[in-house]
Amino acid sequence: MADKSNSAYMRCGKTVNELVMRLEALQYEEINIIISNVDKSKKMPQTNPFLVQDFIKKSFNRHHLIDNMRYTRQGKIQFTTKDAICAVQLLSLTKFMDIDVSTDLIWENISARFLVADIPTTTPLEELAKEIQDKNDCLVVELRRFVKLNYSKVICPVLITILGTTVPETIKLWFIRQRIQPSVDRPRQWNKCFVYTHGTRTCDKNNICFRREGDHIGPCQQPPKCVNCSGSRNAKSRSCPVYI
Repeated sequence: MADKSNSAYMRCGKTVNELVMRLEALQYEEINIIISNVDKSKKMPQTNPFLVQDFIKKSFNRHHLIDNMRYTRQGKIQFTTKDAICAVQLLSLTKFMDIDVSTDLIWENISARFLVADIPTTTPLEELAKEIQDKNDCLVVELRRFVKLNYSKVICPVLITILGTTVPETIKLWFIRQRIQPSVDRPRQWNKCFVYTHGTRTCDKNNICFRREGDHIGPCQQPPKCVNCSGSRNAKSRSCPVYI
């Protein structure tokens, strides 16, 4: 890892392909690869599936380990596999059926994130990453301090991303066994029914008013009622217990 200054953010110096290959020895759910058109103004065309299958079979010797392929709403193609070598082959694509493409990895199902409190702000993140890896048998992918400009406190929490989905109950730092706090990114909310518990593809609900469950014409005249917690707040409120 390289951290030339005591910054608030750093990433592992290993390539994406190296990290994916390390997954073979770890626990993870699935590996998702995104294929995008290099020309950001264009989408990946939805061509004849037989032609796509023929291209994939000719391009990858581990094509039989691809579990799923789908076109996303953003005009990209997502491949799903549980095989690390197959994932690396997909990540190495530069052309997809004569289209110049770029590839990306979705980290959600192959990494774990947690917070560790009370880390000295004078500790270089490079040193912290090395300490975590040496004492806890894990590979740190990313570190992020929660500090603002002119932050004056001597300690602060650090968000740690490790490879693999196994989250330890504690980690050892400088002979100290510290409990960790699970970290969840801002939950996704579907802007049709305003719930957090399912994705857009599985939603069979009708459009509703975010201030109160149900639909109406014109401005909402009723007191707010959250569809998620039934509390006296609108469904977009950040004080909703379900959101928290």
